[in-house]
Amino acid sequence: MTKNIFITAVLMLSVLACQNEEKVIPAPEIYLQMPEGGFNFDTDSVEIIEPKITYDINSVYAWFENNEQFHDEKDYTFENKPLGTYNYMFTVLTDSGDDTMNITVHSLDINTFEEFDNFNDNGYFNNPSEGYHQFKYIQYPCIFNEAAPDEWSGFAISENASTSDSSTKGEFSVYGKSAADDSDNFTIFKQVDNISNNIKFDDGQSHVVKSISVNNCVRSYLYMQNGFNKKEGKDYFQLNIYGLDEAGAVISGPVEVLLADYRPELTADKFIRDEWYKVELEEELGSIHQLAFSLSSSRDDEADFELPMYFCLDNLQIIE
Repeated sequence: MTKNIFITAVLMLSVLACQNEEKVIPAPEIYLQMPEGGFNFDTDSVEIIEPKITYDINSVYAWFENNEQFHDEKDYTFENKPLGTYNYMFTVLTDSGDDTMNITVHSLDINTFEEFDNFNDNGYFNNPSEGYHQFKYIQYPCIFNEAAPDEWSGFAISENASTSDSSTKGEFSVYGKSAADDSDNFTIFKQVDNISNNIKFDDGQSHVVKSISVNNCVRSYLYMQNGFNKKEGKDYFQLNIYGLDEAGAVISGPVEVLLADYRPELTADKFIRDEWYKVELEEELGSIHQLAFSLSSSRDDEADFELPMYFCLDNLQIIE
């Protein structure tokens, strides 16, 4: 009996001790869903960076750039920043400890073409009155002949996405379900021999193009799907991208992008591009005044097979 009373007393003391013991709160941890390489924000947008913090109790926050604090709240609004890359350090401090995260933000001029709404009944537009489409200070040339409308060249703006070519929309459709990043609009480039249709900057300055997104046009895709020979191992379709100076001379590139390639030995490595693909241009092209494109294929010299020379472009990003 005495033994049972002793055990009961010990248990009660243990319970009281646990109740009186202070809870230990762990140090905070910062979480932020940041894309690889950092955030890409358009100069025209207002973006809020919202870190998530575990054990966010009695916290003190600090944002630093170049070792100087510039903000003392958890969330930071990024707006009205000149073109360039911003490297921030965000810290949180509590009574239990601290945590730090490095955050990179690229302030870019991004052409997504989403503001365009002057489409014809077939969902595209390739007849600008000035001879080019203007987005911010960037010009996309388009040569259109009223007497021969099928002989246009350069850039058309489109909202068409498809996997079939049942109408004239096929010439103005990207292969797939949408423009890049599930958006609506994009531009499509049509190459015609001996005609230069280079993207230009009308502010008189040179710029660094960080990246573009590319994909195949429906009409080109279906021609390759039906006409390229997988077994021969020779067919390909390639986009070459060049940087030009103010006078139009090539100063960098080419950046080579395969839009289709049946040359690999393994069947699994053969492909026709059927989704948007991001092409990095910053390092290889550098600072340029114009951006030029050239399409070529394994069938260029074959008189009985004329591959439609198109590709689709979206999300042109200028970093400086």
